[in-house]
Amino acid sequence: MGFIRTNRQHTITSRISAYEEELHFFLKFFDVKSFIIMAVMMTGGIWLRSSGVAPDRFIAFFYTGLGASLLLAGLLFGCNFAKALAAKGKA
Repeated sequence: MGFIRTNRQHTITSRISAYEEELHFFLKFFDVKSFIIMAVMMTGGIWLRSSGVAPDRFIAFFYTGLGASLLLAGLLFGCNFAKALAAKGKA
């Protein structure tokens, strides 16, 4: 649900759309907060798998849910992009 809420806010889409250049380096899309969150989540995930604290069934269930959420968020961003292109073409 967090990914859907982020998608609805359009904060990322509006920030990226505000860039003047046509092509962008992919790391430019992230702000400092995003890099920190990504580093903490990656470190936590690596530690959780390597430490053996969580069973493999939990890891499989968690990554399946996370992957499905990310897929849905990507599809929603794609739909927003298509709508923006359609609106730009009509203007």
